[in-house]
Amino acid sequence: MDLILRNGYLPGRRRPVDVGIRGGEIVEIAPRLNATAIREIDVRDGLIAPGLVDGHMHLDKALTADRVPGGARGLLGLEDLKRAISASREIKRAFTVDDVRDRAITVARMSACAGTVLLRTHVDVDPMVGLTGLKGVLEARKACAPWIEIQIVAFPQEGILRAPGTEDLLRQALELGADAIGGIPALDDDPKKHVDIVFALAKEFNRPIDMHVDESDRAEDFTLPYVLEKTELEGLGGQVTVAHISSLAVLPDEIALPTIARLASSGINVCVNPIIIKITRLRELLAAGVNVFFGSDNIRDPFYPLGNGNPLSNALLACQLTAMGSHEELARAFDAVSGNAAQALGKRVYGLAEGSPADLVLFRASTAAEAIIDQLPPVAIIRQGNLVQCHWH
Repeated sequence: MDLILRNGYLPGRRRPVDVGIRGGEIVEIAPRLNATAIREIDVRDGLIAPGLVDGHMHLDKALTADRVPGGARGLLGLEDLKRAISASREIKRAFTVDDVRDRAITVARMSACAGTVLLRTHVDVDPMVGLTGLKGVLEARKACAPWIEIQIVAFPQEGILRAPGTEDLLRQALELGADAIGGIPALDDDPKKHVDIVFALAKEFNRPIDMHVDESDRAEDFTLPYVLEKTELEGLGGQVTVAHISSLAVLPDEIALPTIARLASSGINVCVNPIIIKITRLRELLAAGVNVFFGSDNIRDPFYPLGNGNPLSNALLACQLTAMGSHEELARAFDAVSGNAAQALGKRVYGLAEGSPADLVLFRASTAAEAIIDQLPPVAIIRQGNLVQCHWH
């Protein structure tokens, strides 16, 4: 074999195992492997976990907080969101492909060092910035490919109807290599028509949908039912992701709970970004069986001055905000930055099973819950069977 990891715990397993890797794949998992390998690592009762997945980020805007007069403030409400969008408009007019590429690579490295092997980023596509951000992130994706996979969502941050020319730019972005089509219905006066255009583009290019939906602390901002209707009508199920759905948290149970049940039956993925405005009904979504995952969202930009690209930080914050602290709840939070996120991002083969890609991360913690609580950096990262980072002594 190429590599054997010995004496490590897998998430949810009570006894240590050995993991054998060959040709970039996991080929055998057993209590004790008698085989030998070119390289062996004694994990010393640490955690062998699937590589982390950050399902929602904005690489094109990342690391621009210092360009905001007065500094970025973070999003505590809808007015803060409006101010951040306005500040972002001024900043992105000056973007260059090189500027975007370099910042994206920096954040991708931060994420990879935290154990992330896959991330999805939304990239603004609109008449203000054109395709500059997209081209910069496309270059970053190519440069980072040996150690992290980057998926790109073409994102109409300024709306579609209110920004003439955006629909054509989205089409060009998909032709250039964007992996998914995004949306933000609240930015248009006719949210339903916005959703219709997004679904039409998804059908035209056979791409998944990943939209910012109901990113508000007001009950009247509730486009989710229409997105559900469209998803069910088109039979798209797991091909649709909705991010934020914050307004669900302020709706009464008689509206929110049937909507959550419908989300579960539809197969729509839900991205919970715990940093902004109001966290949605995380506990209820998990209890209903919705595929929930977490994202970093904004990294040191006009929307949020903090952020470090570490999925475990997102998991911990989500647990703190929703008082999820049992071992089982923490394990589910770990799923939200690993298996659940990989599923939402279209990875059919992922995880810790024979035949899965050897994209792994090793922690000194012995359980997924401990990894979230301890917040220690990984001691080793394996990408496509290759040891790309190792601090194990």
